[in-house]
Amino acid sequence: MNWDDLKLVDAAARARSLSGAAKALDISQPQLSRRLKAFEDRVGARLFDRTPSGLKPTEAGLRLIPLAADMRQRADAAARIMPDLAGASLRVVRVAVDEVRARVLTDMYPLLDDRLKDIELELISSHSHVDHQSRSIELQIRNCLPETDTLIARKIGDLAYGVYASKTYAAAHPSVFEEARYTACSWLGFTPDDLWYPAHNRWLAERLPAPPRLRTNTMTTMMNMIASGSGLGLLPVFMGDRHPDLLRVMGPLPELTNPEHIIVHRDVRREPAVRLAIDAISDVYRHMTPHLLGLQSQVKMTAAE
Repeated sequence: MNWDDLKLVDAAARARSLSGAAKALDISQPQLSRRLKAFEDRVGARLFDRTPSGLKPTEAGLRLIPLAADMRQRADAAARIMPDLAGASLRVVRVAVDEVRARVLTDMYPLLDDRLKDIELELISSHSHVDHQSRSIELQIRNCLPETDTLIARKIGDLAYGVYASKTYAAAHPSVFEEARYTACSWLGFTPDDLWYPAHNRWLAERLPAPPRLRTNTMTTMMNMIASGSGLGLLPVFMGDRHPDLLRVMGPLPELTNPEHIIVHRDVRREPAVRLAIDAISDVYRHMTPHLLGLQSQVKMTAAE
């Protein structure tokens, strides 16, 4: 059933004449007459009698006319709310990030805010894969690709890691710059949980004679432990290079340099606010590329509390 055919029936029923219906639909009278006749032929019933006084609905027409009128009223109602739909669209975009990705975004907040325009952003702390199907999160930034075709991944950059020591620790332990660092120096590690930096744990396990005695599950705590002079540890280079009390003694490490992706559900991606947020975050990563890959000289950054 074509809605345009029912519009012919509705217009003819209201105008009670072919000329009036044609005028209402902004088409010629011969065109309306041909289309109405063709529709009657398709349904196999005459809908109007053409009389000297105008169009008179037949029994079949009387059954169809109320339905055509109801569709017109619903279409009119939809047209009335169309101008308000843009205002009712999504204005807050929730992004699931761990503390490293949150740091990337907040370090470039002025740029991010400028790109977001009037869209609000909420950074939700998460190390696990979030349930996009529940719509509790619009976006997630992570380095692994989704395992379902309902989710889309967009690469936004790469993130490199290096080995860091405090300046005081390095001055007291020259071996931090030598292969002997693995046995001669104290090391700081991560909690043995697959959700918390498993690749980094494997890297340490392959090189150290024993697991580090001091461990954490956040990079901000790791940075502060290194800065305190407790030993060597792995950090994202954009964090370690910016700390005034740290030295990069190894890296960037190719084996711990991984792509960063924004993950979004196919349906959610159609939201204008989500597309704008994806573009804004991508722009931040693009501007941060030299820092994320350790290509910039060290600049000052205060240790996170």
